[in-house]
Amino acid sequence: MAEEKSWDSKGFDKLMKNSKNELSELQNELQEVMVKFCMRALRVYQSTRPEPLRPGEIALLIRNELNNVIADLTPQPNLDCITKLVKEEWAKQQKP
Repeated sequence: MAEEKSWDSKGFDKLMKNSKNELSELQNELQEVMVKFCMRALRVYQSTRPEPLRPGEIALLIRNELNNVIADLTPQPNLDCITKLVKEEWAKQQKP
C-alpha cells in the first residue's frame, strides 16, 4: 500500500507567506517598469512642444500608455511567447 504523505500545515503556511511577499515584490517591480514606460511616453510628447505638459494631458498620456502596453502584450503571439518562456524556465527549475 502506498504511504500517504501527511499534511504539512506549518510548511504550507510558511510557503504561502513567502509567496505573498514574492507577489508584493513582483507587483512593485511591475509598477516600476510601468512607470518607466510612462516616463518614456511623457518625454517623447514633451519633446514635440515647447510648453510644459498640463496635468490633464499627463494623466491622459499615462492612461493611454498603460492601456497600450497592456494591449501590446495580450495578442496571442505574445501570450504564446510568454507561455513558451515560462515553460522553459519551469523545466530548468525542476531539474535536480
